[in-house]
Amino acid sequence: MRMTHEVTVEDKQVLSQAQIQSLEILAMDVVELEEFLQNEYMSNPMMDHTANHDMNSEMEKFQNSYDGQYAGRDYVEARDEDEKERGGLKAPDTNYLKNYLVSQLDMKRFSKEEWKLVLYLIDCLEDDGFFQMETAEVAELTGQSLEKVEEVLQMLRNLEPFGIFARDLSHCLLRQLEAIGADTPALSAMVLEYLPEIGQGKISVISRQLGLSTAEVRKYIAVIEKLNPRPLSGLQESQVSYIVPDIIYTEKNGRWEITINDKWLGEYHINDYYLHMMKETKDPELFEYFKQKLERSRFVISSIEQRRETMYAVSKGILDKQKDYFCRKGKRKPMTMSALAEELQIHPSTVSRTVKGKYIQSPAGTILMKNLFSGTVSADENGEELSAEHIKERIRELINSEDKRNPYSDAKLTECLVAEGIQISRRAVAKYRDELWIKSSFERKVR
Repeated sequence: MRMTHEVTVEDKQVLSQAQIQSLEILAMDVVELEEFLQNEYMSNPMMDHTANHDMNSEMEKFQNSYDGQYAGRDYVEARDEDEKERGGLKAPDTNYLKNYLVSQLDMKRFSKEEWKLVLYLIDCLEDDGFFQMETAEVAELTGQSLEKVEEVLQMLRNLEPFGIFARDLSHCLLRQLEAIGADTPALSAMVLEYLPEIGQGKISVISRQLGLSTAEVRKYIAVIEKLNPRPLSGLQESQVSYIVPDIIYTEKNGRWEITINDKWLGEYHINDYYLHMMKETKDPELFEYFKQKLERSRFVISSIEQRRETMYAVSKGILDKQKDYFCRKGKRKPMTMSALAEELQIHPSTVSRTVKGKYIQSPAGTILMKNLFSGTVSADENGEELSAEHIKERIRELINSEDKRNPYSDAKLTECLVAEGIQISRRAVAKYRDELWIKSSFERKVR
């Protein structure tokens, strides 16, 4: 054995501390950004702040449309001056849970009877957030069809806090996993089939039956332990906060405008007084102190401007792709972060940070930006991309139109989709049917 030295050339990108912080600023939502800037302002004499007390015209347009969207509902809204500027909705003092849930829905997308059904289902929620009434019983009590009850109930299961309206603990936890993008096959199987074993600490049983190492099982259990088994536990009146949109889409006469909702933060700039003091001082230590604070101020202000530009570019890319959806003229189209990043010539992680935790206010309602992205899972016979949401909707339509005395099996549903040019496996159909909270053909059969 002989030891030798070798010199190799490696192309490697290392992010500086400033670049890392700039990316962190990009990932902040507008409320986090306000807190960050206030802290900077309080600790940096070189940074000055001018409050914006006047609402610009775009914010007024947004507020009017927001008020119109919720006008006529049978609950009371409470706002204060600061919340008006932010364009947010604050939960009122009474009946806060019901208000919090309905504020996430667009009333215009429901008929009068459907809206009554929404309110009835919310009233039937258990204290822990589960919904344990039989849909057939709800249909009988409300005079609605069974299919309509299940359709509205599925919409409510997509509301926050995630896991609400679940029929049992397993599906409550599974919905939370889906929301954070952690619903891997193994983790989903543990939640759906092995909760008793997890509670009893039977790690070896889970490991053996799922073909996982004990280390993997322990890791998955750690993820499950962080989930909330009772969606409404700890949700107190004071914790129900208003949603502050980060992006506002407005449309008039076919013309769209995009507003970055941060004008109410005011303007941050360099303090002229301390800048002059820095130039006049003869003290080297004081000069160095001011110099460091000046560089920090310029970096923060530059990062904020870069954040605006990136958010505008990503928001425009989303709008161009999903304009029909925001106009309520069509469904969401398949869109991935990687594809949008390639189109905008930026890194996918930049898109991910840009949409993280941020909301868009549009004519279609207030939408979590992350929910607008979905992977392309198939293509039809014409080569058009199909998203998981599109296929789920088609499965729902097929089941709604089936003979209730001879319902479609998962294999038959697969045949129908393949006949339409959608290439999909029976296992995927079963998975999507379960995610739609639709029972198996045996359970659906009317005898």
